[in-house]
Amino acid sequence: MQLIAVAAGVLTVLLGFAGPVGAAPAPPAPDPAVIDRYLAEALAATRLPGMAVAITHGSRVVHLAGIGTDGRGGRVTPRSQFRLASLSKSFTATAVLQLVTAGRIDLDAPVRRYLPRFALADPGVSARLTVRHLLNQTGGIADAGFPAVTADEHDLTRRVASLRTAEPVSPPGVEFHYSDLNYQVLARLIEVVTGRPWAQDLDEEVFAPLGMTSTFATTTAAQAGRVAPDLAQGHVLVFGQPAARPELDGLVAGSTGVISTAEDMARWLIAQSPDGGRVLPPSVGALRHHPPPGVVGGYAMGWQVVTPAHDPRRIEHTGVLSTFSAVQVLLPDSGYGFALLYNGHSQLADTAGVTAGLAALLSGDGEPDPPRSTTLVSAVIGGVCVLVLLVRVRSLTRIRSWRRRRAGRPWWTAAPGIVWLILPVVILAGLVELVRVAAAGRVFTFWQLCLAMPDVAVLLAVAGVTGSTLAVARIAALVRATEAHAWR
Repeated sequence: MQLIAVAAGVLTVLLGFAGPVGAAPAPPAPDPAVIDRYLAEALAATRLPGMAVAITHGSRVVHLAGIGTDGRGGRVTPRSQFRLASLSKSFTATAVLQLVTAGRIDLDAPVRRYLPRFALADPGVSARLTVRHLLNQTGGIADAGFPAVTADEHDLTRRVASLRTAEPVSPPGVEFHYSDLNYQVLARLIEVVTGRPWAQDLDEEVFAPLGMTSTFATTTAAQAGRVAPDLAQGHVLVFGQPAARPELDGLVAGSTGVISTAEDMARWLIAQSPDGGRVLPPSVGALRHHPPPGVVGGYAMGWQVVTPAHDPRRIEHTGVLSTFSAVQVLLPDSGYGFALLYNGHSQLADTAGVTAGLAALLSGDGEPDPPRSTTLVSAVIGGVCVLVLLVRVRSLTRIRSWRRRRAGRPWWTAAPGIVWLILPVVILAGLVELVRVAAAGRVFTFWQLCLAMPDVAVLLAVAGVTGSTLAVARIAALVRATEAHAWR
């Protein structure tokens, strides 16, 4: 049955990615000057400081470029190094599939065959969870079931051991739940099976064979400076202005720890094409681009199949850290692939719009739409901050007139207005939980969320402080009014 599944996957890839004989030819390659102009305008719209781009077609490198500044006093070039964030998962998946090819790992064997002490809080799930489940993120492991996911951990062995307290959120093979935890377990599995660190295995078995000489992997984020001398400076955006800051430290092995360049990413993209792979045979490599049937999410071993309503079909993976962001994209209908690496991150920056625009440009779908302007969004948020501050200060200076207007009315009729005043404080206090619900169970620390959207955090803080102050003043006014009425 497994051979049939593999054969079916290979056939689908060869038909869908490379295109059968007689299929529509790929659109003509856009002029590199047109690509550079679009990306330069798009980068300016995002307000991120720099971007490196790699574009391939089949086994050819079509275009390499650097745009903007690296944060270290120089320009971004195709050789500038960037943190790849969650694009690292596709490299970890490839390393696992190499071990599958070598007969050292069985995709459908329980994880416990290779990690005998591996355990979750549910013994039944622990026994049934397979390597394939981890690769496809369908094993039931999720941030929501493991509150310690945000703990400041730096050791891969300890992290995997700590999962004994993780509560599975679904039975294995039923639901997709994106979590770095799955790929941290896979990194540890690689270490146990090969007898060498995850980073070393990637270097020797993936990076070196592909000629990715400027690509490295680290176990913790802080190690990057020691192995990547040309690493760009990361940034966050504060009201549209790039602010340089160190990347948050923590465990990145398996999930987010790879550093690379546009030049090396071109080699990696070529390795995804049917005729360009040198680290996996087509029969196994095909599995990376085909999600498991019957599971919503479209995730397949370090890649995700995306089918936008009006844009070209994409196989991609995005990556986000506190100060870097990236995306790698394959366009199976045209044979193009591209990677965009940024030395900055903001939830308000429309990097998804840049991705969609470049995909449309390469697919011959006409002039791409420009991404949303970060400057405009930040200006609106900043304007609201100023407006809230002015309104609240005015209300505080007129507290006596407010009390006179309330004369003769029951005190509890003021309660709804006071609740609205303190609502921003409630939102700030519950921000982590609100994002967990909105992001399908992903869990982030309060500080991570503030770095991802400082403008929104400032707005909530301004509204919370001024609203709470005004609420206290109005409650005090109501108390004084009640006491005065009692004395009469």
